[in-house]
Amino acid sequence: REFVLQLAVRGKLVPQDPDDEPAGSLLRQLKAGRKRLLADKTIAKPRHPSGGRIAEEPFEIPPTWTWLRLGDVGAIVGGGTPKSGEPSFWADGDDVPWLTPADMRSQGSRYVSRGNRDITSEGLERSSAQLLPAGSVLFSSRAPIGHVGIAANPLSTNQGFKSCVPYIADMSEYLYLFLKWAGPRIDEQATGTTFKEISGKEFAFIPIPVPPLTEQHRIVAKVDELMDLLNRLEEVRHRREAIRSASRDSALAALRVAGTADEIKAAWTRIAARMDDLFIALADVSPLRDIVFQLAIQGQLTPQKEDDEPATTLLDRIDEEKKRLVREKKIGKPKHLLSLTDDKVPFPVPDGWTWCRLGSILRHCRNGISASPNDDGIGYPMLRISAATSRRDAVVDLDDHRFSDIPPKKADPYLIEADDLLACRFNGNLHFVGRVSIVPDIVDRKIMHPDKLIKLQAIETSPQYLCYAMNAESTRKQIHEMAATTAGNIGINGKQLQNLLIPIPPLAEQYRIVSKVEELMRITDQLEYHLATKKTIHDAFSTTAIHHLAK
Repeated sequence: REFVLQLAVRGKLVPQDPDDEPAGSLLRQLKAGRKRLLADKTIAKPRHPSGGRIAEEPFEIPPTWTWLRLGDVGAIVGGGTPKSGEPSFWADGDDVPWLTPADMRSQGSRYVSRGNRDITSEGLERSSAQLLPAGSVLFSSRAPIGHVGIAANPLSTNQGFKSCVPYIADMSEYLYLFLKWAGPRIDEQATGTTFKEISGKEFAFIPIPVPPLTEQHRIVAKVDELMDLLNRLEEVRHRREAIRSASRDSALAALRVAGTADEIKAAWTRIAARMDDLFIALADVSPLRDIVFQLAIQGQLTPQKEDDEPATTLLDRIDEEKKRLVREKKIGKPKHLLSLTDDKVPFPVPDGWTWCRLGSILRHCRNGISASPNDDGIGYPMLRISAATSRRDAVVDLDDHRFSDIPPKKADPYLIEADDLLACRFNGNLHFVGRVSIVPDIVDRKIMHPDKLIKLQAIETSPQYLCYAMNAESTRKQIHEMAATTAGNIGINGKQLQNLLIPIPPLAEQYRIVSKVEELMRITDQLEYHLATKKTIHDAFSTTAIHHLAK
């Protein structure tokens, strides 16, 4: 659509007709139209000068066209708002239509007849709002810039518009197309503190390429024809996308509910056979990762082995280790956790597995440090929140940090180590709350975690398995139910995290699960890379093609 409008305003959409009267001859008609509108008081005398010289033409146009300014082709008219507290200025029923930029957001037609409110004749007279004649081209000049429409009948606007009343009525639709094309460029150049805005003078001085009047009509007809075609293509694309999405969701659902190794293999095979059809956008890959995590913690990715030490024995050993650490005063006395009952667990687990509360297998669950950060490189590195939420592979980005100049003794409890898990404690987006990443090999670096990240250290449990388990769909559901909103932020605390229900496999199986998940993650990473590369190539080709066609 952007390309069609670009060709239209450059004179490359329809051929020029040598029999057309050149656009230069429109100047006389424009002056006559201006004189007529002034005489019948349809417009007041324009405040903005017209006929200003265009020192540098923005681009080349056909020889039968001419460059003018918007103020040359129509009167630039602002709007106004009657006092809101004066009932006599506002109409209960149909009176003088009054538009705001918000009324234009859902505008589906080129022509606009009214907004959500009307004002009275007294409201019009006692405010800076002005009655615009039918055919006026409406342009929202702030909050936001760029909504365009044509008045289907006399109406008024608030001060968020700079409207153009064309001196030649037949130019309305071409003016509309030009402003649809120019809107994004006007927005880029607009200025403002509270919000961006373009003034009436700036709007009046915008250069506009003007074709002969008959060619304007041909351009409008061709644009309408092509836009109608694009609308139909878009409908087909939406239908195709709906079918593709339904097929992808069905394939993922079959994988999600697969109950045996054979069913999982069959579901995965169906997905692999249609990978290029089912996954065409980067966002399509995330649900596949989530399902892999969920299957992993349900014991459906790897076989169970009878000679594995049962998970209950592992938990007993962890409990003994925690008691020893408490006796040696290396950790504090564990906090009381909620009781564990079979009727509350999210799903049944395989033989040899067991459920537990997260806190029962943790050495530490600690909030980060609350300290003033700096970017001067002074003090200890302190992770940003994004360090534990930005990477798809759930690995902490150690380079995503600021600094905090605090004493070493104060920093020590908040230094992270390899295989620590960091959970996001607060975020404005629920997707990131409670999301966990694992600390990679940190070598000899000393890095702290901030107060919005909770550090978790496991005892005799694979940290990588625990990372998968906490990011799996069933655990995320628990986190969503626990999370609370405070002052615009969504949060979860350490006590809530420690009461999460986590399925625990035998330790040997935990490592088999990690190996299998890593294998499947490599496949999803390759798929994601393929999609990203394909999109880059597609975008580059489209941009290059449009660039050459527009020359």
